Amino acid sequence: MSNYLLRSSFSIFAVFVTLVFAVPASAVEMTFYGNQNFKFVSDDGKVILINPWVKGNKDAPMTVDSYKKGDVDLILTTSGHGDDQGNAVEIAARTGAKIFTVAELGLWMKSEIEKYGGSKDQIYIGAISGRYKVGGVSVQLIQAAHGSGISSGKKDHPARYYGGPASGSVITFENGLKVLMAGSTGLSIELKLFGMRFQPHVALVPIAGRFMMGPEDAAFATKLLMTDNPNLKTVVPQHFRVKGRPPWMGTPVEFEAEVKKLGINVNVLSPEIGKTYTLSK
Repeated sequence: MSNYLLRSSFSIFAVFVTLVFAVPASAVEMTFYGNQNFKFVSDDGKVILINPWVKGNKDAPMTVDSYKKGDVDLILTTSGHGDDQGNAVEIAARTGAKIFTVAELGLWMKSEIEKYGGSKDQIYIGAISGRYKVGGVSVQLIQAAHGSGISSGKKDHPARYYGGPASGSVITFENGLKVLMAGSTGLSIELKLFGMRFQPHVALVPIAGRFMMGPEDAAFATKLLMTDNPNLKTVVPQHFRVKGRPPWMGTPVEFEAEVKKLGINVNVLSPEIGKTYTLSK
């Protein structure tokens, strides 16, 4: 057999092996740990945390000590409030993860992270519309109608430091899936803009009420996010608690009922604590 035929046969065999044994990329996975504490694992295995509130979060099944070096690649925080940024700085220091957040909150984090053995270089600061990329995953910050005061942490001195604007984010994964995290926002016409501009496939909207949208407003926000957006198929209620739920806080059941009232053709995914979901376009 000629060298040409040998090379051709080898090439055909290689293609066959690739087609038969190639392992397809895994889908994006999402796990909910109460309030706004989410973990996403991307197609290529990048681990992203949003608002990792652990200490004081009765729904969180882990402790800060559960996190080890290399466990997390990126942390996003939507405000300086204790139940939003949570334990982001400590977890970043333990894992080596980057934190992407607005400049004012990020600068405060830079002053804190070395206390836990981390580095200031782990904090990547930006502003609304700012972007950051980790591997093949890109993140863009969006505005949220909410506060962002940072607690001093002292019981006898409860003053808050200025944490800059509250934010949400649009995460675009390697396979093109877009997830919009609305943060702790109130109802705003900007949600219509986000639907038009980013066309997310999945949206995480707050339902707590009192300090942000309640179920009724969150349902209307879902309608706004569908403006010129044929992609939105799944909406996830967030900022609710299972254990220790205050009486004024909205529930996923109430949110889903409001969505049905509006006749919106969208799937409401009511996340259970600790359960992992596969997200798709």
